[in-house]
Amino acid sequence: MRIIETGCGNAHEAFIESRFTPGVNVVFSNDNNKGKTIIFQAMMYALGNDPIFPSGFDPKLYYFYTAIENNGETYLFLRKGNSIAVKHGDDVSVFTDTSELKYYVSSNIFPLPYIVKDNYQKLVDLSLFYQLFFVGQDRRDPSNIFNNGYYNKQDFTNMVFALAGCLTLPESMDKLKKLRVELNACKSQIDVLSRRLTFYREHPDIASLISQGAYRETAEKERQQIQTLNETISDLQKRQTRLINRKYKLENLHSELVSLNMHLKTGKIHCLDCGSENITFSNGDLSFELTNDLVRKNILKSISDSLLLYTTEASELSQQISEKQTELNEVIQSIPVPISNILIYTDTIRTYSEDEKRLSELRDKTEAIQAEIDLEQTNQDKNNQAQKNVKSQILDSMNGFYKLIDPDGQQVFKDLFATRSMTFSGSEEQEYYFSRTLAIFWLLKHSFPIIMDCFRKGELSSKKENLMIEEYRKTGVQVILSSTLKDEEYSTGGKYYKMDGVNAINYEINPNSHILQEAYCEQFMDIVDSFGIVMV
Repeated sequence: MRIIETGCGNAHEAFIESRFTPGVNVVFSNDNNKGKTIIFQAMMYALGNDPIFPSGFDPKLYYFYTAIENNGETYLFLRKGNSIAVKHGDDVSVFTDTSELKYYVSSNIFPLPYIVKDNYQKLVDLSLFYQLFFVGQDRRDPSNIFNNGYYNKQDFTNMVFALAGCLTLPESMDKLKKLRVELNACKSQIDVLSRRLTFYREHPDIASLISQGAYRETAEKERQQIQTLNETISDLQKRQTRLINRKYKLENLHSELVSLNMHLKTGKIHCLDCGSENITFSNGDLSFELTNDLVRKNILKSISDSLLLYTTEASELSQQISEKQTELNEVIQSIPVPISNILIYTDTIRTYSEDEKRLSELRDKTEAIQAEIDLEQTNQDKNNQAQKNVKSQILDSMNGFYKLIDPDGQQVFKDLFATRSMTFSGSEEQEYYFSRTLAIFWLLKHSFPIIMDCFRKGELSSKKENLMIEEYRKTGVQVILSSTLKDEEYSTGGKYYKMDGVNAINYEINPNSHILQEAYCEQFMDIVDSFGIVMV
């Protein structure tokens, strides 16, 4: 994947950056407030990232645009507010939020990994995924991810494990859990039968009293297990209901749009209030002109795609609900009736020989289950060891890059994230992000561009900077960096122009604190119009 161009604006002011090359690009100026950070954030925001714009910039006033190339295919992203449209050829797909967008991206552009979150297997959000290769200027926290809230640093680490192919999936964990529950149930039955056989032989007169005590000890555990399963089923059913409601609304909207006949043999369709023949469809912050047949076709296709997505998700939730209900039924059926009802003083008591036969069967079953548990645990242990190896490789690489850039540095990275007690001085924070980003790249060997805003943050020396750029070049992927030069560096003609393999993009000509200009409006609005969007 590589960035082709990006920009933001509206009908009154805009900016487009289309000078990126597939190699190393450095966007620079000799002063701040030239718009570098706005362009970097706009680039990622259009692709579905969380907004981290500079103070004083109101993103709600603008459209944000980014064009990418992936595997020879070009995709155009246009975002306003939470609404995002993606254009691929003549097809335009529209999404009401980034949650819908990620499923489209994962299915059509590049696959996103699944992690285990809140005991569910979940497709990671784009805002977490982009942190593999994008480092912004603001809200940096080496001890955690950007915009930590729903996600945390462990989720980031699990995402890396998933991409490396060593994340333990919930199916494996559930299987091991069920096997252990089944094993404990067998052992419990063996214990009951063994004690009962002893009662048969020695103390039939006190068997009932003892068995009632044993039953009370397990009753509370059984109640808690059933309650947990019921709560899980209820949560899944609520999620399914919300999904079905959204699907129902989309089906109604699809029916209304299909029934809208734009070409009547007699007369025309027009607005009863204003008389206009222009009919628009609004999706969140984006509006589309339905009198355009291609736009109307794309809107209907986008709605159909969303309906297919909702249907698939609802089916998956139904399967999960069914599995949990089956598990609940199995638990209920496995709970022994009060031992007082099956002891030697009731009509339903097994004979001594029947209990001996059942005890032998249970012991054989216990051995088989234990063997299966051992095998599953061995596989999980191998997975855990693979995770340790992956983490060790990343840390070795991080510390290697750090020592390459700063041979006299005193930091030693022991985790993918720093501890809160670690103190970064000078350019060490920048060196940490550089080291981690490249260490993850060389582990995964991904094809995504490495994007770092303000990569000289912390007064990074020219010597360290040159070493970093050389390491970036070795990746072979697109690299986009921003830099603020000192006056003496800029006055010499701009040092990046003299670097081999570096595409220098000078932002010094941009007005201070006003990168958006009227000169780009026509070109930018042509891009907006190409999506079939009308200004309302």
